[in-house]
Amino acid sequence: MKRTTMARAALAATIGAAGLLALPATASAEQTDAAETCEVTGGSLSWGIKESFRAYISGSIANGSWETSDGATYETPSFGWTPATGSIDPQTGAGQVSFTGTVHFTGHDGILDMTLANPTVQFGEDGNATLLLDTRGTDTSGAVAVDVTQEPIAELGALGPIDAESGTATFADVPVALSEQGAPAFADFYAPGEALDPLTVSFEFACAEPEPEPTEAAADDESDVETTAAESDDSSGTPWLPIGIGAAVVVVAAGTGTALYLRRRGNQAE
Repeated sequence: MKRTTMARAALAATIGAAGLLALPATASAEQTDAAETCEVTGGSLSWGIKESFRAYISGSIANGSWETSDGATYETPSFGWTPATGSIDPQTGAGQVSFTGTVHFTGHDGILDMTLANPTVQFGEDGNATLLLDTRGTDTSGAVAVDVTQEPIAELGALGPIDAESGTATFADVPVALSEQGAPAFADFYAPGEALDPLTVSFEFACAEPEPEPTEAAADDESDVETTAAESDDSSGTPWLPIGIGAAVVVVAAGTGTALYLRRRGNQAE
């Protein structure tokens, strides 16, 4: 009985060694997908704000003026902003194009004080666009009535899809309608929905192509190459793979011989 138990133990050791040779090598790799984006690289915005408002400011009633700063300019009849920054999603058309610059209006000996700065054209997925501005303005008593950052001052309506392959987009003479949030900037002198001067915006952009996802076959090939390299290339220079296989063969042979020997001794004893 004892010899039989030893034979079975030797056989189990043999099978275990053979099983180690059959274990498959595995390798894992993380794949990061690069999302496709279009970065705005330049552009310009031209907008007169509202011709009748400019006439009122410079007229004998308000006896006021305006000045530009931080990159904004004025050339009759429009204010200008350039360059542009921002990003556009070429799949949905959503995104924004932003400009830097300030226009400051004053009148009525300082009672009227309004600042419009840093315009942003924001494009929605539905094709509609909105004009955002940093706005500060007083009411008819001279008290600050509004002081906000990047608020939707006006609606631009549907501007249409952006062709991502063209690398440029231009929307000329876009109708501009004062929003409910924008009315206080003009001391509620104009009601929401009032038509302001049309604007023109143009910009250039560059789209980054997404990294292609590897196919299943390519991923398997890469895993095989990494596994082979790990098995055959060791910093010590020792060929561990052949040695490991040879050792396993010796174990198998020894285990098999031991099992046969014990079985023969048991037969003779009987």
